[in-house]
Amino acid sequence: MYRLMMLITSVLILTACGEEAESQSTQEPVIRPAKIAVVQGAEQQARRIFPGTIEAAQHSALSFRVSGELTKLPVQAGARVVKGQVLAELDQSDYKNTLADRQAKYDLANIQYKQIKSLLEKNYASQTKLDEVRANLKAAQSALAIARDNLSYTKLVAPFDGVVARVDVENYQSIQALKPIIELQDVGDIDIVFNVPEALLTQINPQTARDLCGVVRFDSRPDQEFPACYKKHDSVPDTLTRTYQVVFTMPQGSSFSVLPGMSVSIEVNLAPALLQPAAETVVSVPLGSVFERGGKEYVWLLDEALVASLHPVNVIRIVDDHILVEGVASGSKVIAAGVSYVQEGQQVRPLAKERGL
Repeated sequence: MYRLMMLITSVLILTACGEEAESQSTQEPVIRPAKIAVVQGAEQQARRIFPGTIEAAQHSALSFRVSGELTKLPVQAGARVVKGQVLAELDQSDYKNTLADRQAKYDLANIQYKQIKSLLEKNYASQTKLDEVRANLKAAQSALAIARDNLSYTKLVAPFDGVVARVDVENYQSIQALKPIIELQDVGDIDIVFNVPEALLTQINPQTARDLCGVVRFDSRPDQEFPACYKKHDSVPDTLTRTYQVVFTMPQGSSFSVLPGMSVSIEVNLAPALLQPAAETVVSVPLGSVFERGGKEYVWLLDEALVASLHPVNVIRIVDDHILVEGVASGSKVIAAGVSYVQEGQQVRPLAKERGL
């Protein structure tokens, strides 16, 4: 009897364990997180946003063409000036004295020339003497012109309307010729300077690039947009970053003061300038979403329930961190990374970034 009871108890325990194992095996599969991307049309992908910096469209480091002691410095950094306005002035004493000396020598040379010319007409002087005084007159005339120019160079004037960006000297300081002392910036037009990767620039037609325009957003005013158009670009890349500097220009706005050095972002639609425009059937997917299997390229296409299915695509070309492909519709969702860990029919959920990481 005791043995029978033990046997029945053992059978019941084994049956319970089997049911528990069966219950665990019938649980729903785990829904794993995955990085999901929305398939974009090729033209939409051609819209790029670049970080940039504001620079003055025209700027100049101003210097005196002569040396001397600085006696007048009426401007400071931040001052707005107009073309022809005096920005600084040197002591003119020596230059005025030199001009007076050169003027006297010119007057004397001119008198001598007239005298010899008159005597030659009466055969009282030789042609050689006339040639000599004529040469002296020309030399005196040149020396006088130089003295006048040097006197005018003691005043440093603004070559264009603008804003004084920097003043590097103090009044009564000894100034060396051709050493920049004031930086002047023209803020009538504003340049947006940004860098474009080498791989991207090689796909752009330089002729049609001249017609490109974009939208500028200031970091301090992200809700406002300002139009800007192509101005120029470097033909040599940066040796370290392998990027080319591109410059767009825009007029100075009236809603707020735009100053050099401000940070901006510029959105440009590159589609009109691409050397190989994409067909309407071509879309853009992340580089990590395409994988090879059996000699063909595929993506994991997700349905509305985010269930993955193997979907073939035709690769056109790689553009930066994206691939242009055919065979999948714009607006569809694909798995963008970790494709080797996904299986047919597997359900996923969007990968959420953890805070603090």
